[in-house]
Amino acid sequence: MMMRRDDPKQVEQPVRELRRRISEYRDYIEGDETRTRVVLVDPLLRDLGWNPEDPEAVQVEFKLKAGKPDYALMKDGKVVAVIEAKRLGLNLGSSVHLQVIRYIQDPACSQIDLVAFTNGDEWVFCRRSENWEAARVTISDDNSFLTAYGLVDNLSASMFDPPLPPNESRLVSKVVMTVQSAPTFLPEADWKKKPALIRFVDGSEQEVTSWAKVYFEAARFVLDNGLVKPEDYPVVLARAKQVKKCAMNTSPVHPHGRPFGDPKEVRKGIWLEGETGSNKANRDYSVRILERFGVNPATVHIEYATVTVDSSKPPPMPLRSTR
Repeated sequence: MMMRRDDPKQVEQPVRELRRRISEYRDYIEGDETRTRVVLVDPLLRDLGWNPEDPEAVQVEFKLKAGKPDYALMKDGKVVAVIEAKRLGLNLGSSVHLQVIRYIQDPACSQIDLVAFTNGDEWVFCRRSENWEAARVTISDDNSFLTAYGLVDNLSASMFDPPLPPNESRLVSKVVMTVQSAPTFLPEADWKKKPALIRFVDGSEQEVTSWAKVYFEAARFVLDNGLVKPEDYPVVLARAKQVKKCAMNTSPVHPHGRPFGDPKEVRKGIWLEGETGSNKANRDYSVRILERFGVNPATVHIEYATVTVDSSKPPPMPLRSTR
């Protein structure tokens, strides 16, 4: 059964298995590109929604003027990404970079956004939309979730799907709540609008009624995914050099002893300072707490809500949040 390709939690176990193979079979795999591809690269592509045995999804030794990348990832008959695979243990240094540059400059790659290269353990992703700056993910790193997150964020087949339909409607009592299906990424979200939904990269989502709730859910996400360690407390997000306030702590007090102005218990024994001052501050702190613990806020989506009253019926009573 194919796993959810856009859910890092579902990719964690395959990442652990690949890490085990690298550790236990390094002597067998290292130095051999074919073994690296069969034992490490092909299984990962399959787990991310790219079946190496299906030419409609993956074509190997794809012919370009600049060479033959080991994999071309296909969507609707078009190449959307190319991958160059090297043997485990090879340093992905200047010679590999030059090879990738040749692919980038190939006319046949003019519409391709992603060029990646790997030695089975380290993955390097270069995107046209990000001026070809490299993002790196290493499978043998200790944090399986962050590794899975980075792989899904860059290489999941669902990331290359067409955008969602323009709109959908939800009926709540006598109020029609229209939620934008084409979401805004969190860092660019308009804090002057009322948020309705926050959706994370693992596919989880929560209805929200305010920007304070967006901040709360961002904090809960990093906690629930084990990204906050005991030594991280108190969590400070302010950018000033002299900091007297913290954002999250194991008790609702700041480092200097002053109690939180608006304490919110995110999880048992973990408190969030809810007193931020404004909607803009709540949005900005949502971005910072995700960045602080290695989550790219540009993968978090915010949807807004507008409420339209049915004019043929009496106005409904104001909705009260049960959350």
